[in-house]
Amino acid sequence: MSFSYMKILEPSSTPQIFIIFYLALYAIIWTCAGYFLNPSVPYDAVEALNWANNLEFGSPKNPYMVSLVMFPSLLLKKWVALDLYWYASHFLAVSLGMLGVWLLGLRLFGRPILAFFSLMSLNLTGIINFDILPYNDNYLLVMFWPYLFLFFIKALYDHQKYWFLLALCSGLAAMSKYSSFAFLPFMLISLLFTSTGRKAFKYKEFYFSILLFILIITPNFIWLYQHDFAAFNWVKSQIKPALNLTVIIAFLCVFYPVIIILLILLPLGAKVAYPNTEEKKHFVFICLSPVFCIFIYFLFNEGGRITEWMQPFAILASSLTLCFLNVDKIKKWRNMNLCLLFFSILVCSGYILVLHNNIKGAGKKLDFIKKVSAQLNELWKNEYHTPLKYVGGGYLSQWLTFYSPDHPFITTKWSNENKPNIYNAHISLDDLQNSGALFLSHSGENCETADFNDVKKDYLGIHLTKKRDYGFTTAKGEHIQICLAFLAPKKSR
Repeated sequence: MSFSYMKILEPSSTPQIFIIFYLALYAIIWTCAGYFLNPSVPYDAVEALNWANNLEFGSPKNPYMVSLVMFPSLLLKKWVALDLYWYASHFLAVSLGMLGVWLLGLRLFGRPILAFFSLMSLNLTGIINFDILPYNDNYLLVMFWPYLFLFFIKALYDHQKYWFLLALCSGLAAMSKYSSFAFLPFMLISLLFTSTGRKAFKYKEFYFSILLFILIITPNFIWLYQHDFAAFNWVKSQIKPALNLTVIIAFLCVFYPVIIILLILLPLGAKVAYPNTEEKKHFVFICLSPVFCIFIYFLFNEGGRITEWMQPFAILASSLTLCFLNVDKIKKWRNMNLCLLFFSILVCSGYILVLHNNIKGAGKKLDFIKKVSAQLNELWKNEYHTPLKYVGGGYLSQWLTFYSPDHPFITTKWSNENKPNIYNAHISLDDLQNSGALFLSHSGENCETADFNDVKKDYLGIHLTKKRDYGFTTAKGEHIQICLAFLAPKKSR
């Protein structure tokens, strides 16, 4: 470790081998912490698995990248647990995004020590490490967004081949979450209103990259058309007109590291200054313009997910801050980077302690779901001596698709009218009758009150073989009662 510390803290250089080592270690430690200490994955993981099972070019909430990234877990589930894949893919993506911050810092500031500081400053925000963990899309933006700006700048100033990388990155980012489209109008403005930008229109690579971008996003727009623009309707349902001063708090929750960085650097001699290179001006304009537009929009519209939607901007906050500072007089980079490095250890240690000691119930949330899923899977096998292929009914049935050893498919059908969040795009009554299915009632119902009308509406004429009451007790001492309804496999009737 002494070799690493001496090398990385040199003001003149920060070896890339250390950056790679640090990010690899970061991904491994945080993956292990999440996998071994979290009692269950967040609900977004269940969504992602379901969308991967359908493998369509869209979903009721997102474009297709969420399902595409989760799809390898279906191929690896015999060897890699789904929850391990969930955490590993998250932190691999985050570490790649952090590498992008380092590379962007090198290109913007030209000094490895500043690039390293912009990387280490990410430890000042909890968003990068654990706030985005419950979401199946934000971590992908953390991975892609730094490269959007890196490839845009390199395409303008280094070589035309980077237009293809920008198109690929932009397309995949847009197919991870539609908010990525927010940068594109301002990229176009940067091209039109700067002399360097207008040169892009002279190169064939620029036009072929536009074609590549269109090819990437077109399948999703076809899916949206076929599914009554479900994702757009979902976003619309989250927003209503109203004066919304809480947007200020939401933005502070995302951009508070900017204040901390200023409090660190200004007393050491940094001066607030206008971005002094064209690269910095492009970056600042393209990044901050959507932030300003989003702020104004949500100032007059209420949206319960504004903090969630703003979270990925945190990956760019440290680089943005440095663009507005003249740091030539600062000499203590070694001490600052060392402190930030140790702070990253404290953040990870704190996360582990919170989960291990179950502070505010963090280590016990949905702790029963693994055990219940295994019990119901075993109950089915004891009854019919065949794998559990389909589950449906109440909310808990969705969790069985993730944690039941047989990983059954959900039985809910897609409907343009109801737009179910979790559904099966490839299922029929014949499938259920051949393989059988297990249906769970809503929590709190027993077999006298449960009617399973939702199931009967999806599958007219379905005949449930038998019912059985089932109950369990959570770590909080809460007893949950449900009714199990069985559709026996054809060979068992």
